Amino acid sequence: MCTPSDPTTIGDFGRKSRKVLSPIRLHTRMFSLSPFWEYNALRKISLKYAGRCGKCGQWIPAGETAFWEEGKGVWHLHCGASIVQETPDVRKPPQDRKHRFHLRPQLVGTILITIIAFSAGLAIGPYVTPGPPPEPPVTITVTSVVHDTLTVTITCTTCTTERPLPPSPCQNGRPKWLANTNVVSYLQATNYVGQSKTVEGTIIRTYVSKGTVFLDFHDPYQGYFVAVIFSSDVKNFPFPADSFYRNKEVRITGTIQLYQGAPEIIVHSPSQIEVACMGFNYP
Repeated sequence: MCTPSDPTTIGDFGRKSRKVLSPIRLHTRMFSLSPFWEYNALRKISLKYAGRCGKCGQWIPAGETAFWEEGKGVWHLHCGASIVQETPDVRKPPQDRKHRFHLRPQLVGTILITIIAFSAGLAIGPYVTPGPPPEPPVTITVTSVVHDTLTVTITCTTCTTERPLPPSPCQNGRPKWLANTNVVSYLQATNYVGQSKTVEGTIIRTYVSKGTVFLDFHDPYQGYFVAVIFSSDVKNFPFPADSFYRNKEVRITGTIQLYQGAPEIIVHSPSQIEVACMGFNYP
């Protein structure tokens, strides 16, 4: 015989509902502080087994719907309704309940981290000060006038006041060269035959034959670049070209051509020869 207090009177539903609260649900109940009867109210179930009504004492057949309360038994729907009417419901509707403050561990951790970060910022802030802003780049323009007609401008856009320009290798403070475009070494002149180039190198020896001046960049000169001033053009040089250009580093501009397998440039005037640290104003 089943009794109202026997869990078998409510079938498998009663056995399944007898569970141990999980840590999360237990934590929620502890902080919400809800009354115990909120979790043990009457519930409507379909009986799997017959049970005796806890109010009128009559049997409720299996399959019928009845009220059930854990640990107390089952009731007819009309008997359970009278119990509900006799027991006033002191619970407030959900919309009228006051908001309960749930102190969650995540919220506590966030608050603590915020406080620590704010305190660290106040402690470190007075000792960390931004440095002065970087100074803008300085543009330096150097202008040189050649023969009152040619103006060459060199602009430096990467220089700053914190990193001054390197000292000039020239004793007079002038730049070594006025231009650095279209320049090739005298050793590479053979690769540019038929082209107008500026050939750079040091004249290590000179030679005069029947008034023609040869400016040699290598000794022996055979097979290497040579600058030639024909006797008809020597008058264009107001100084002895052979002695003046000897042992000077120069840049000679003109069309490269081959003579007996060696590259050469025919020089007609001093404006074709730039001397290091002197430009074209010499002597």
